[in-house]
Amino acid sequence: MDDQSLELSRPGKRHRGQCSSSFAATDVDYDVFLNHRGPDVKAGFISHLDEALRIAGLNPFLDKASLRKGRPAFGSINDALNVAKIHVAVVSKGYAESKYCLTELVAMMRSGKPVIPVFYDVEPVDLRWMENGPFKEAFEKHKLKRTPEQVEEWRDALLKLAEITGICFRLSDYKGNEAELKREVVDVVLSFTCRDELVPIEHHLVGVEEQMNACIMAMEEFMSGPTRLLGFVGMGGIGKTTLAKAIYNHFVACKKFQAMSFLQVNYNPLSSTEEVGSGLSKRLQKQLLMDIFHVPHKNQGSYKRWFDRIYGQGPVLVVLDDLRQKSEFDQVILDMSLLAPGSCIIVTSRDRYVLNEISGQCNFFLHEVKPLGSDDSQQLFNLHAFGNGEVPPKFKSVANDVSKACGGLPLALKVVGSSLIGKKSDEDLEYIWPEAADALKEDADVMDVLRWSYNCLSKQEKMMFLDIACIFCGWWRDEAMEIWKSCKESSCCGLRIPHKSLAKLIDKSLIFIDVTKGKQGGGVLAMHGLLQELGRNVGMDDGSHVWIDRGTCGVEVINQGPIKVRALNLGNGGEHEVEFEYFTKMTNLHFLVLDGCFINGDLTIISKKLRSLRWRHMPMIQRPPVLNLTNLISLDFSHNTKAASLWAESNPALEGCPNLLNLNMWNCTSIITLPDSIGRLSRLQLLDLDGCRNLQKLPSTIGQLTHLKKLRLQRCESLESLPDSIPALPLLQELLMYTCTSMSKVPETMGLMTGLAEFETDLATEWHAVAVGQQHGLKELTVRKCSDEGITWLDRNSSLAHLHLLSYFQFYDCPAMSKLPHTIGLLTNLDWLDLWRCENLRELPNCIGQLKLLRILALRRCSSLETLPDCLGALTSLEYLRIAHCRSLTKLPESIGHLSRLQSLTIKGCGELQPLPESLRQLSALVWLGILDCGSLEGLGVLRVLPGLRIWGCTSVTNLPGSCLIVLDRNYRDPSWYKYDDGNQYYSVRGDLTEMRVVEANDCGFLRLVQDAESGRSILQRVHKVDCCKLVMLKDREAI
Repeated sequence: MDDQSLELSRPGKRHRGQCSSSFAATDVDYDVFLNHRGPDVKAGFISHLDEALRIAGLNPFLDKASLRKGRPAFGSINDALNVAKIHVAVVSKGYAESKYCLTELVAMMRSGKPVIPVFYDVEPVDLRWMENGPFKEAFEKHKLKRTPEQVEEWRDALLKLAEITGICFRLSDYKGNEAELKREVVDVVLSFTCRDELVPIEHHLVGVEEQMNACIMAMEEFMSGPTRLLGFVGMGGIGKTTLAKAIYNHFVACKKFQAMSFLQVNYNPLSSTEEVGSGLSKRLQKQLLMDIFHVPHKNQGSYKRWFDRIYGQGPVLVVLDDLRQKSEFDQVILDMSLLAPGSCIIVTSRDRYVLNEISGQCNFFLHEVKPLGSDDSQQLFNLHAFGNGEVPPKFKSVANDVSKACGGLPLALKVVGSSLIGKKSDEDLEYIWPEAADALKEDADVMDVLRWSYNCLSKQEKMMFLDIACIFCGWWRDEAMEIWKSCKESSCCGLRIPHKSLAKLIDKSLIFIDVTKGKQGGGVLAMHGLLQELGRNVGMDDGSHVWIDRGTCGVEVINQGPIKVRALNLGNGGEHEVEFEYFTKMTNLHFLVLDGCFINGDLTIISKKLRSLRWRHMPMIQRPPVLNLTNLISLDFSHNTKAASLWAESNPALEGCPNLLNLNMWNCTSIITLPDSIGRLSRLQLLDLDGCRNLQKLPSTIGQLTHLKKLRLQRCESLESLPDSIPALPLLQELLMYTCTSMSKVPETMGLMTGLAEFETDLATEWHAVAVGQQHGLKELTVRKCSDEGITWLDRNSSLAHLHLLSYFQFYDCPAMSKLPHTIGLLTNLDWLDLWRCENLRELPNCIGQLKLLRILALRRCSSLETLPDCLGALTSLEYLRIAHCRSLTKLPESIGHLSRLQSLTIKGCGELQPLPESLRQLSALVWLGILDCGSLEGLGVLRVLPGLRIWGCTSVTNLPGSCLIVLDRNYRDPSWYKYDDGNQYYSVRGDLTEMRVVEANDCGFLRLVQDAESGRSILQRVHKVDCCKLVMLKDREAI
């Protein structure tokens, strides 16, 4: 820092020739520490260098421009060096005259951070032989005023600086042009300050390295000119993205480019809503500005203004992954001529034409990503089929056959291999493996991986795949299976082995069962969005499955071959009118969706083969037809008003569906009663009347539904009672009857329903408690709106005493309940206890410790719960403990350390929680610890407890919204899949990684609290030295 700046900024006498100091308030994130002697270079070179660094997106510190008003100009040199990430030492002829320059240089050399020497009209040799060079006179003066130790320290620092390869500015070489020197210094600084991060990639890469080396060689040897474009083309699943990531990470490691950005055009292919248009381009633009210029989203402004300055960033690498249209490229790369020489763009696409369109703008190298060779195919398949890649001897031959049949397609190898993992028995070897190989060999040359996967299916499997893609995606598996089984029984379409066909689709990863919405009904049929799109396209192409939405015209498809139409889905085009001619020739129609449609004409001519009819939101003006559908299995009139009521009141309407299994009238608010003829639906298995809030009674003939398994009456607010015939239902397994606020009684013979396994009810009257106690076969019980009086009823009637099979027990939304039944300890087989929104519950009974088989305990939104009992430690089988938004909870019992099987402990929103007990260190099985929004993590004693945990050796510390700590074994769970619960809803962190920061992922160290400059939040950070673990209060001090 020069004399004038020091005089203005600091009281006391100053001498000429003082050096600039990069220290300022440490809450400012400086990138570069500029160490120089002001009188030599301040007015010229240093001021220009400061400007150039700022244009390059960096934040250098330069005395007067960076000092903040009201703050001392000097503080601790160590603190100043901690602020900057990189140091530049501009050594001029008068440099050694400044004790401040030399003292800062000593600290710089000790810091371990990059130091860039700039020898300004001096030579490195001058720093080695100070007795005879330009620094001789300065050091002679220092010897008279300073201690020998300090002079020697300065001399050693200069000697070390001379050993670093730096930039020599000689007037003869640069011809006096400091602008060229400035550019060179900026380039070197940028090479050190590159903040590019590796992109996630699979741990086991097979067959990638050879292709990667070939592409890198092409980039460096065969491509020339200002900007290079490398294109990867190939079918879906062939490995284009993996190859692009491998090359990107290679250049991150070798730091060849000054800035890098990896942009995924199709960022989340699993999403049901695709990002298009301006939303997509803005996301890509924001990401590029963040990666290249390090500009936060809120400060970006005009994208064009920033892109016009991209030349100053030096050579850059940009990857555009999964490009579909040239316009997507043009929205991000506005003008390729603006990129600095040496820049490179990598583009992956399934469309060769798109790449050729782009290639006219620069030097272009197209690489076709081809299938893996036989050895690599075998290795990749073995990794996914056998886990460790080691093949049991008896499987080697068949495993080789299956991997060869995959045709070298990486995604196919992974899918098929994953479907066979665990299938190692002799029976699997005899039946499952040969079938997998034979099926794949039939179409080994198919190159489109999605269509290829479909083509490898049998005829029955293809039909089921198309059924799911066009109709049943999102349905309960069991409901869809009953419909397919009806086809088997009548042999109408060749779907003879539906269970096996569905198992094949699951094994081949073409569909999966989603249990996040519940396990009832066998889970929900689900599939990848791209596979669903494939199925719909295939169905439309062959005319068997017609999907019509606002942008599709299916009339031509139907007219070309109406007899082929097996499924017709008209439910995605909004409310519209449909002519009955649609149906006159579709004699093979099995599945029909008419949501929101008004049918103009006579619908009675519809195919007698129809198995499923869904007609939600039926227009009010239309009287529902009297259908004679003897093969109909599923009828869904949900969300209908007057029309549903008219149909329900029509006796012939029910008589026309003798084989009906599922009747869904959810939210049909106009229904007051059901006709007596409903008893004639002798095969009915599901009757869903959820939300029929005006339904007043059920007919006694409902007792004739001898095959009924599920009866859903929840939210039937006007229903006054259940008919006495209900207990006569011999197969009833599920009864939901909560929020039936008008119901005054149930049949006294409820205990006859010995098969009832799931019961969900309010506990507003004593007869509710009696009804609970009569269901001795219950496995799942949910009690709602329970008060202390209800608890008394449960205890008085010994309602829990005989529920020996109960495995799941939930008290849901019971704000008036302050206690649990003292008989809860009798539930000796209970596996899961869940308390949600029991806001007046103050304590758990000691008998809770008798639940020796309890694995899961969830306490959520129990805002009056203050402590947990000491008997908590007696739950010897407990594996998961979740405490969320229990605002009054003050402490955990010491006995928690006795939970030897506890794997996961999550505590959220418990702001009054006191320091964690020392016994947490004893949780030897723990693999997940989550503490969120519980006040000060330091106050909870996190630093005291964590080092004693087993998972301390392989953990990740993650910062989420609010005060949060997650420590986990990465082998147990990926932290990026975590869902944050704010008490009202869940927020998925994955997909919005700006809300998550993995601070460290090492296997040793301590934690400290630091202030995150960007977010302003306190976060935990892993460090490696004991002295770094202490919180240091920064204080202003006098400079040396």
